[in-house]
Amino acid sequence: MVRQLGLQEVMERDATVPDPGQDITGDAHTESMLAGHVRLAWARNKLSKVRIDIKLLSDLRARRGVYSAAQISAMQAANGGMNIVWAPLTEVKCRAASAWIREIVLPAGEQPWGVEPTPIPDLPKPIKVAVVNKAVAQAKQAMVEMGQATGEIMPPDEFRALVAEIGEKLRDEAEATLAKMARKRATRMERQIADRLAQGEYEQAMDAFVEDFVTYPAAILKGPIYTRHKTLQWGAGFKPIVKNEAAPTWERVSPFDAYPAPSSKSPQQGDFIERMRFRREELYDLKGLPGYQDDQIDAALKDYSNGHLEGWLWTEAERQRLEQETLYMWLSPPGVIDALNYWGSVPGWKLMMWGVKGIEDETRDYECNVLLCGRYVLYATLNPHPLGERPYRKACYDEVPGAFWGRSIPDLAATPQQMCNAIACALADNMAMASGPQVWVHADRFADGEQTMEMFPWKMWQLKSDPTQGVNPGIGFFQPDDRAQSLMQTYEKWEIRADDATGIPRYTYGNERAGGSADTATGLSMLMNNAAKGLRRAIGNIDMNVISPTIEDTFNNEMLYNPDESIKGDNIVVPRGAAAILIRESAQQRRIQFLTLTANPIDSQIITSRYRAALLRETAAAMELPVDEVVPSDDELAKAAEAAAQGQQAQMQAKGEEKKPGKKIRYEYDEEGNLVGGELA
Repeated sequence: MVRQLGLQEVMERDATVPDPGQDITGDAHTESMLAGHVRLAWARNKLSKVRIDIKLLSDLRARRGVYSAAQISAMQAANGGMNIVWAPLTEVKCRAASAWIREIVLPAGEQPWGVEPTPIPDLPKPIKVAVVNKAVAQAKQAMVEMGQATGEIMPPDEFRALVAEIGEKLRDEAEATLAKMARKRATRMERQIADRLAQGEYEQAMDAFVEDFVTYPAAILKGPIYTRHKTLQWGAGFKPIVKNEAAPTWERVSPFDAYPAPSSKSPQQGDFIERMRFRREELYDLKGLPGYQDDQIDAALKDYSNGHLEGWLWTEAERQRLEQETLYMWLSPPGVIDALNYWGSVPGWKLMMWGVKGIEDETRDYECNVLLCGRYVLYATLNPHPLGERPYRKACYDEVPGAFWGRSIPDLAATPQQMCNAIACALADNMAMASGPQVWVHADRFADGEQTMEMFPWKMWQLKSDPTQGVNPGIGFFQPDDRAQSLMQTYEKWEIRADDATGIPRYTYGNERAGGSADTATGLSMLMNNAAKGLRRAIGNIDMNVISPTIEDTFNNEMLYNPDESIKGDNIVVPRGAAAILIRESAQQRRIQFLTLTANPIDSQIITSRYRAALLRETAAAMELPVDEVVPSDDELAKAAEAAAQGQQAQMQAKGEEKKPGKKIRYEYDEEGNLVGGELA
């Protein structure tokens, strides 16, 4: 049914001003499109991580040696909850692996990485041009000399061959000189990177990373990132000056706070989100850093004065209890503000609405970094890395191909741990039952008021007499069987199974019950080498996936932003962690053997003091001795050799002068034979 309007009604309708609606772009209570994009990715990644969160809590319980509430309830229902024991098998294995890995990735006095020049140095274009020009000039000079000597002109083919020959020699000399310069530049760069790591708390971050590496299915290291650091400097008159400047920093990211995209293999794929927790002073320190919006930070500090929780996570209560943060499961720490650090692809038009610079095509997805705190976008910019990589590196103790999360030591030792727990509980129950006699009584013969369930040493039981029972006693005792020995034997069998499952035998951490080949020094050394082969894969994962790319990122930052040109060159980063397991001790033994074999006059003439000093330096450095104080430098050796040569030459000259024939002296005597004078003949 259609209603027809008259002319007056049509004019009134057209004169009516439509409702302008609500402007949602300037409303402080609405989120921007960029914030909505981040929050959608957060909900998706959080949902896909539910199964991993269960595994993370299980691994953390295994490290802390506690059962879940469901496990305790089931055990109490099964055996009445007499003795609930957790055998610390997983904790021992994790501590042993952690100590072993720390010794390799955080060695005392050295780095598990190095900076070396490329095998074939890339000659700069000016040097190549200079080599060609110098070769042509020398060939022309040789042609002129040949013409002057023979009067003949050198043929063109012979001239070109001469130029090529001279050019090869000059190129070899230039490459040798450039390689020597590259080694010096690599040494300077290595010292510069080591200084950055020391100031950026890399060692503390790597120490926490190793603890996660042996505990959880994956461990994550973040860095280098720029954060503010307070430093104390001394001015004129030793006046203290406090500076709060941005510097490269490394941090450990808890696996509980890492949310990778579904089906991603590393933090470099898909949308990766880190749940960050700022204290108010930490959030305030972000003001003034490049790319951060100071007005958004101020608004977040005002609105979230008592803290902000970015959605309650079901794992948070038990995680806080296991990490010994608090016993109040329903409380968030006061003053802590949650934020989401997003790394991923965002459509260009969403970034343009926020004012991100560098957007050329609004329909294209750009790799960017966004920091979201509540409804405030504190930071949004394109990924500054030249290759678009993110500052997150991940490694697993036992990698699962094609998966982000691998298998940890608690996962590998899960079955032996369960069996040892069951045996430990049964052993405790049996020892309690067999620790004293069990009692049987005739309940109908108790005296009035006697308590049947009370039992303690030297208790006197009161009974009623019963003439009809004859000599049958009213109370008796019997001793339960002690099964402790058989249970302990079974327990030890499962301990050995845990050695095989984790690849961390008991003798590697000083267990005196190893027996067999471990009773001798040679046998123990062979067993340790074999055990190191199992750990080499885990260390190789850290080398390849964490140390090498992290140091390479630091190297790239120095190449890009450091004004010192003397440290820059055609260099590569080389990890040394896994190789150190096999070569450290054997290489030191071979150095000592080589020094012993060449400690004779014949070999000393061949090696010379300079190269023997180099061997002594390597040996002293491996023994953590002060190399500069123990072995003299090459310059000192050269001066000593020169002084010795001059002394030897002076002695030879002195001996030569003694052997020269001198002039004869003619002596004069008087008549009595007394000497009265003389003269040269």
